[in-house]
Amino acid sequence: MEKTASRIFISYRREDSIAYAGRLYDHLSAHFAAERVFMDIGQIEAGDDFVNVLDREIEASDVVIALIGPRWLSASNENGRRLDQPDDFVSHELAAALEQGKRLIPVLVGGVTMPDAKELPPALAELARRQAHVLDDKRFKFELDALIRSIERRPSLLSQFVQVMNAERLRKWRRYSGAGVALLMFFLGWVQLFDALGIDTRIESYTMALGDMVASVPVSERIVIVSFDEKSEARLGSFSPDWRREHARVLDKLVDAGAKTLVFDLYFEKPNAADVELIAAIERARQRGSEVIIGVNQLLDREPLAAPGLLQAVSTWGLLCVGGRLGYASLAPLAAVKLVAAVDAEQPPVEAIRDRISAIGSLAVGARTLAVDERLGELTVVSDTGRTLWRGPLKPFQASVEGSGQVRNDCPLLNSGDRVAEALIRLAPIESWRQPPRRYDYEQISGPAASIVAGALAGKIVLIGDGRAGKDHFRVRRGVGAEFRHGVELHADVVNNLLQGVHLRGLDPLLQVLAMAALAIAGAWLRLCRPGMRPLWRRLLLLGSLLFYLALTVLIYVQFAVLLNTAYHVGAFLLSYWLLGKLSASAATKAAQE
Repeated sequence: MEKTASRIFISYRREDSIAYAGRLYDHLSAHFAAERVFMDIGQIEAGDDFVNVLDREIEASDVVIALIGPRWLSASNENGRRLDQPDDFVSHELAAALEQGKRLIPVLVGGVTMPDAKELPPALAELARRQAHVLDDKRFKFELDALIRSIERRPSLLSQFVQVMNAERLRKWRRYSGAGVALLMFFLGWVQLFDALGIDTRIESYTMALGDMVASVPVSERIVIVSFDEKSEARLGSFSPDWRREHARVLDKLVDAGAKTLVFDLYFEKPNAADVELIAAIERARQRGSEVIIGVNQLLDREPLAAPGLLQAVSTWGLLCVGGRLGYASLAPLAAVKLVAAVDAEQPPVEAIRDRISAIGSLAVGARTLAVDERLGELTVVSDTGRTLWRGPLKPFQASVEGSGQVRNDCPLLNSGDRVAEALIRLAPIESWRQPPRRYDYEQISGPAASIVAGALAGKIVLIGDGRAGKDHFRVRRGVGAEFRHGVELHADVVNNLLQGVHLRGLDPLLQVLAMAALAIAGAWLRLCRPGMRPLWRRLLLLGSLLFYLALTVLIYVQFAVLLNTAYHVGAFLLSYWLLGKLSASAATKAAQE
């Protein structure tokens, strides 16, 4: 209750507690203002009707104080005890206050105790049930302050202390819960819980898809795909090792068209009668200044498995794998470091220089040196011109496990324990790789109606691979939709990323924790620092904050090629918002109960 809203009536017996009444009146008048405190001395004019004045003042009052001293109960005259007489003003005042339902506070002075109901007249018996307040001379100021707080319905000092402690605890929760929630989300990120549930990469796929809608990755003019498809099979028969004769003709045509680098997204493991023609075509290409790169799918006795003489003819060979994970955020190995078992079984595996293997996408852009930093666990891919193409962490290669429990290895060349440098692929629009001038099929190159002309592919990097429906394809998610891309198209995306300097990466662990802490604190602030906000507006602000953050993640992805771990950040924001809401509601409930 505001102190300006309280009107106080002081009831006392002159022969019992007039000194206390005067002292109390002075203090209450100073606190509430004199016009809001009534005491009969000096406030009843000559000629006024005592009873009418008293009734009017009691009716106008919010609080009636009954000062009870040592002689309040026993005061008497020749007619007996004053309290029992109908013309006793004290009895009249208190009976009127009880009848009107006023807040009546017995104030005990002079060391008395509260009278029992049996000691009071029937009209005042209810007074015995009212909570009394004691005013002691030794602690007068302290107890007077407590009386004023009671009149104003302010909490007691103990209650205020409890509230302060609760508020302090709540402030600490506000201060530390954001960091705690962030650490929890960081732990979940560390164990990749969301990734195991498929949430992490699915949300990443939305970020990447939205980012590519805002600004798709630029596509290098140097990249061309040549694929064989159903038209080629109609002319040549089912795809088989016998096609190596066709590959030889395609190589000659591509070199005639000026291709600088020719990369086969194919492996040639089994010997074939047409190997001689293919090797001869490779040698002719290299003599004319073109590079020829082939893929290797597996090793045999630590040696790449390929048709005899083929590895000696090509410029180099590389890793074929172009894997992926759930969602649009596909992964591609750029290089691998194979570990060789030590002669002594008790010694750890060792690395041999010749067991550093580049992927065909890296080789296509001139990767020649793989520099390993053992201390940092990093690998740097350096081109033949000395340019750093990529730098990133080396991670242990792990084969996937199917639902049946069977181990599945889509990359037989690698074994568990080998270390792999993997890059997130920023995919170009699929139409970029399926329409001229970046797409040719075998029929355009070497078929009866070949349309390629000399010089058309001058300086180009040509990727040759399977383009048949349902063959060598990977399902990738584009936001709410999905699409299938052939392996050769994913390799083209890898090459494009390296040529354009696109290096998608996540946040460093420290920045990751700071970002989650910031989102957790934002969620706490939104929930606690606007307590008077209407629920609808709070929900709209919550939604707006999330949309702003998601828009920011898209902008960061497009401008800086940084892919934020959105699942954990949003999780930290919402968890902190919910948790602090629960704590705030609990604190409010306890305060109301007290």
